Amino acid sequence: MKIENDAVLNTHLQAILAGPAMLPGNLEWASNVEAFIAKAEAGKPEQLTERTFLRHLWNAQALSKTGNGHVTIEPALEDPDFVQWFATQFSAPLPDDPVLVQRTLMSLYNEMSERMHALCKRTPRLKINRIMCAFFPNHYTTIADVGRLTELHRELGGDAKDHPVQMHQHIRARIDSALESTDTPVSWSLRLCLPWLLYKKLNTTTDPVEEGKIEPTELGLSPLPATLRRKGLTPFGGGLPSVLGILAELNEGVTSSELSDILRVLSPDAGDRAILSAKNVIVRELDICKREGDLYILNARGLNLLETQEPDELADHLLTRILGIDHVIDHLSREPSSKPELIALLQTVHPGWTSPAVPYSILNWLASMEVVQQDSDKHLLLSERGRRWAEMITWKPEKLSEGLVILAEPSQANEHENLVLPAWPALLSRLQARTAQQQMAFDPQLVAQLHAGLWSHPLRHFAVLTGISGSGKTQLALHYAHALCASASGQSLNIKVIPVQPGWYDAGALLGYVNPLSDSAYRSTPFLDVLMRACEDPQTPYVVILDEMNLSHPEQYLAPILSAMETGGDLDLHQLGDDTLHIPELLRYPANLAIIGTVNMDETTHGLSDKVLDRAYTLEFWKIDVDAFPGWSASTLPPEHLAKLKQVTVSLVKALEPVRLHFGWRTINDVINYLTFQHQGAMSLETALDDVIYAKVLPKIRGEGIAPFQKALAAVLDCLTSHGLARCAEKVSSMQDDLQVTGSARFWR
Repeated sequence: MKIENDAVLNTHLQAILAGPAMLPGNLEWASNVEAFIAKAEAGKPEQLTERTFLRHLWNAQALSKTGNGHVTIEPALEDPDFVQWFATQFSAPLPDDPVLVQRTLMSLYNEMSERMHALCKRTPRLKINRIMCAFFPNHYTTIADVGRLTELHRELGGDAKDHPVQMHQHIRARIDSALESTDTPVSWSLRLCLPWLLYKKLNTTTDPVEEGKIEPTELGLSPLPATLRRKGLTPFGGGLPSVLGILAELNEGVTSSELSDILRVLSPDAGDRAILSAKNVIVRELDICKREGDLYILNARGLNLLETQEPDELADHLLTRILGIDHVIDHLSREPSSKPELIALLQTVHPGWTSPAVPYSILNWLASMEVVQQDSDKHLLLSERGRRWAEMITWKPEKLSEGLVILAEPSQANEHENLVLPAWPALLSRLQARTAQQQMAFDPQLVAQLHAGLWSHPLRHFAVLTGISGSGKTQLALHYAHALCASASGQSLNIKVIPVQPGWYDAGALLGYVNPLSDSAYRSTPFLDVLMRACEDPQTPYVVILDEMNLSHPEQYLAPILSAMETGGDLDLHQLGDDTLHIPELLRYPANLAIIGTVNMDETTHGLSDKVLDRAYTLEFWKIDVDAFPGWSASTLPPEHLAKLKQVTVSLVKALEPVRLHFGWRTINDVINYLTFQHQGAMSLETALDDVIYAKVLPKIRGEGIAPFQKALAAVLDCLTSHGLARCAEKVSSMQDDLQVTGSARFWR
């Protein structure tokens, strides 16, 4: 997304200045930036030759963290010629002419990169950008990572081929120009930080580990739990050298069909599924490419890899996000081992790796990246690069071997694509922790039924939750999904709630369709987006919740999905060829997708056919335990008011339950909230309770002149009368009269 209009850019900046920029952590960061730059300025020129001061300048995290920039810079700082050159150049004033300023900074950047590469054997680009920012803050930003700098520069209309100095200056100029029209004062130190905050806003992460953290103050790597990592690396013909060979073509962005053609050049005999798997390697497993609209384009990591051609750009991702990599490197840091020994080790990491396919692939990838090498005895040991990677592992690598349920895929799936579900105790603990925060609770036995009903079949993971409105069906489905997917932030790309709409007559509502006005465009849907992500990530569970799924006929809009989940076959999306659209012609139904539908049965909905019921595990929500409602303990109403309200609700639920007209926790919560609000005014409890029962409970009472309904209506009237709810009692009495005269009773007449 390019932002070439200053007004649009200003809107983003104002949102940042009113929100993230005011967070305590970011305010502290801006203050630290100001203090650090002042310290660097005060050190010119005398302290710039002192080793202790130089080490502090180069290693301090005040401006930004260096992420995976673990380049040893000591050889440069211990070289007298480099130190003298650095002190002289960074103490000299810049020219007055802006053109000469840019040339001077570019020349300085280039010469420092060359000198440090010669001395350190690698170029510490992250730290070089950070040092340049410290000494030339009016021309720089705090974004040290060149890939992320390039992404933001590109999003602000810049050319990805520009020099880093030009990128910093362009970003600063765009932000300064956009802020000219605002009255909001922005300090110079905060202006240095704004580019990073803008990058974060435009490139929002959904990773629960990263969400909400202030990157410039993080130290070290943050490994994902084993259950959330990608399960190994898929084979890719030629390994890393092949990947490096196609990066330049991805730099400007390519369509899906163009990327397929590029990959087919590498593997001429590869089928469509192999090409899809190769795309998954690039986009997800290596995380070097992303989708922007219809294009695949290099992300920050990919841009860095293109520039340096160094596998070290992948180190932080592979060590913290891919299962098995840290195990191999940590093990080899202690002793060389043979391939069979390492394969056996990896098979203890993931119980689903029953064949050596994925362990072999992991070892081959590490060899292609020159992280491991073979000695004369054909044992694998760490290379120099591998030893650097081992130093980054500051945690004990975690296994999946304990407390996990491994579901076998259908026979057509690859052996390594085994779905890993959290153990039942862990899942239940997560769900209970989530619901406790929101004053909710679900019977563990009910959750256990849902869990087993969903996953007892190898492919057909489909459940229907039915019952009275407000009983917690959707909330149970949603909290279960987040517990299953371990989404700590409450947001997850693995989960999607889709409200079903009346008038869904075919599968296009879920699977999308070819645009009737243009054969080259496909109208995708949220369901299809989740379906495709699940296909690309077969070892991780995904959940779709179809809310009020019987507002339309499920057997119509779910027809191809019901068939595919039964047979394990393909979903036929279109016949225009994969080269025409970014959506594949065929999509194999994924065994890691669970569908949970919620159902209310009333005059606005449709019944469920046997075709649907035969494929679904049905869970009914009719029994309402009023005493178990968690909201009682959280209410601020006086105890005597709560006691009276509980008596009324228990009596009403007991009276209406035999004819299935009782109400759920949502209604009880609404009644409590109403009484709490009215308690602050002059209205008495009886009056407020009379009004809210009249508004929230009575409108749903309806029935015919049969004995059970007559008995229920009489019991309701007794309850209302005994508790002094005169208005409600009068209404129910009139409904009884209608029942006698017309044979039916409705609140509305």
